[in-house]
Amino acid sequence: MRRPFDSLLAQFALRVIAPLTLVLLGMIAAGVYAYQQAVVSLLIDRDRQLAGLANAYLTEALARYTRELAALAGSPALRGPGAAALTEAAALTEAAADAARVFTAGLVLVDGGGQVLTVTPAGASPVGPSVAGQPFFQALQTRRAPAFSDEMTDDRTGRSIIELAVPAGSGALLGAVDLLSTPLSEPIDRLDIGEGGFVYLVDSRGRVIFHPTVTNIGQDFSDRPHVQEVLAGEQGGTLWRARSGEEVVQGYAPVTDTGWGLIVREPWESVAAPARQYGLLMALAAGAAVGLSVVLLWRGVRQIARPLQTLVTQTVSLAAGEAPPPVAAAGVREIDALAGAFGRMAAQIASYRAGLRRYVDVLTRSQEEERRRIARELHDDTIQSLLAVARRLELVQAAELDPGRQAQLAEIQQQMSETVQGVRLLSRDLRPLILEDLGLLPALQTLVKAAHTGQGAVPQAGLTVNGPPAQLRPEQELALYRVAQEALTNVRRHAHATGVQVSVTFTPAEVSLEVADDGCGFTVPPSLTELAQQDSFGLLGIQERVWALGGTLTVAAQPGQGTSLTARLPLPAAGAAEA
Repeated sequence: MRRPFDSLLAQFALRVIAPLTLVLLGMIAAGVYAYQQAVVSLLIDRDRQLAGLANAYLTEALARYTRELAALAGSPALRGPGAAALTEAAALTEAAADAARVFTAGLVLVDGGGQVLTVTPAGASPVGPSVAGQPFFQALQTRRAPAFSDEMTDDRTGRSIIELAVPAGSGALLGAVDLLSTPLSEPIDRLDIGEGGFVYLVDSRGRVIFHPTVTNIGQDFSDRPHVQEVLAGEQGGTLWRARSGEEVVQGYAPVTDTGWGLIVREPWESVAAPARQYGLLMALAAGAAVGLSVVLLWRGVRQIARPLQTLVTQTVSLAAGEAPPPVAAAGVREIDALAGAFGRMAAQIASYRAGLRRYVDVLTRSQEEERRRIARELHDDTIQSLLAVARRLELVQAAELDPGRQAQLAEIQQQMSETVQGVRLLSRDLRPLILEDLGLLPALQTLVKAAHTGQGAVPQAGLTVNGPPAQLRPEQELALYRVAQEALTNVRRHAHATGVQVSVTFTPAEVSLEVADDGCGFTVPPSLTELAQQDSFGLLGIQERVWALGGTLTVAAQPGQGTSLTARLPLPAAGAAEA
């Protein structure tokens, strides 16, 4: 019984191609995963470096504005008395123009105690009357170095500001920056972060100083991921998932000498899109390579399997008695050696079969000659003798006057007639005179009519002729007659059939004889030679008879579905038929 995966191709697919494909796919998946991890690492490092670069730009800008504020604080006019000193210094100092552009919330001069002395432009102070309690002023007084405030609220406008403070004598000069209108964020804004990416700045408390979304300025971001790390002075980057579910690549760096933190934020989808496309192309290319490898392997195995399948087919043909053609070279040394050995074996078997068929042909001829001789002797001697005895019995019966003896003689006469009829039937079976005198078709009609009578008679039996009858050689007619005779005998003995149909079909190339019944059928063995082991030689004999004439015999049967036997013989050439 054939199993679904018992072929060489299926076994190779299961044992080689499938594991290899899985290994290659695993390697591709591992490579894609490693590539993705490398991309993640590179993007994180990129944003970390962007944060560092933005930090450098911002630090440079802060240092420049601090120098300008310090230059303004060192103006001689600022040392003069009176509340107008700051205004006069701002008017005289060259740094005043840049200072006015950056410190848009005004300049404030305070004394050593933090009390506001004067403001320019003139008006109320943005930081109230005193900054004595502010951390940045305390830091400036302690270090006597520039200091930066956290986000504050302008007392006049309620807007968010920051203060840059530089020493000015015993006090300090403060530059107030309105976070909604200042060029201080220009060094950050000029960074090309990419689609959807941006940079924002938080103070030492985590409140937003700069953000592309202005409504976020002044908001508390201290609970955002990695804000506390950057405020603690750490620099780095990471990939994390936002509360909205969006994956984000983030780099961060502390701003030098300010206590602030700068954070670069990019959505993973936009950042990784080119890498994902490349990864997809790489996966597709690898998949195509795997597919190509599988196809090449499959074709290679088919190149090996095809001659093996041819050998299997030819082995079956050889077992069925056919002469298989030579196997073409496969280009594989072992298979070519196997094909060569098979060819030599087939040649030896063909030679043996040819000799056996010649022997069977001679034996069949001898058997037919013996049958003719016996039939002739039965017809010429035995039947004539029986008829003479029957004539003598008629004479004796006519002369006998005793009624009892006349009845006995009549009974003997009847038995003699039956014996003569039986001998005639035996003579006809041994030597079909009607075949010699009238030909194949009338002889077959006689066999079909005989199937209606006697033991195992078939109620419905018929003969059908298809195509114009062709002239056959005597041995072909005799072979077809014997095939029909054996088939009808088997039907009467074993089939228990109610109908049998004999069909003769003539074509330009061959003549075929089919005997089909509706009987009990049987299981046909792979080779009819196996019937010899069951002491059943009838079909085997007619097969050899058909083979000897270059024909084929086919038997199709299923238990309970009847039997069909078909013999095909090639038609002789016109010249051969006339000869």
